[in-house]
Amino acid sequence: MVIHYRSLTVFLLGAWLGASILADVAVTQNFQAVDRFLASAGMDKASRTNERVVMRRNAAAENAWIFLNWERAEFAIGGALVLLLFRGNRTALTGIILVLSILAVEHFVLTPEIITLGGSVDSLKPGEAQYKTFWMLHGLYSGLDILKMIIVFALAARQVWTKRQNNPVPEMALHG
Repeated sequence: MVIHYRSLTVFLLGAWLGASILADVAVTQNFQAVDRFLASAGMDKASRTNERVVMRRNAAAENAWIFLNWERAEFAIGGALVLLLFRGNRTALTGIILVLSILAVEHFVLTPEIITLGGSVDSLKPGEAQYKTFWMLHGLYSGLDILKMIIVFALAARQVWTKRQNNPVPEMALHG
């Protein structure tokens, strides 16, 4: 059995992009689900306010788990792509290294701060420094995540639309 570098690269890039989109949808829906549930629960305003704080903290904890574990999976996918592209396409390799660099900033700098501040953001007033810091970090993370997805999409598109070369990965290389 022979697997081509290009096919495997496109598959991994597509999986990365698709799972990134699903992770973003999931974390957005976690918070929106709280408001949808409370709107349909038939509670009085005071009860809804108290329940909203508890449920949004739970949603924040779920989102923290999703982000941390998805970022770890992204490192694995990116690492696999680096190994796959190391001897081949230098442009794609450079793109993957750029995406992994962005991911490192997200995972080691932004995510821990967002998680720390995110648990209490609903109890803060919009003018407070921590509130502003949370939303600034959240916006920066979102922008970097969109940039990652654009780069991954561009790399996949380039792999699909450039002239094909016969670059098979021998079966032995995939199995040790």
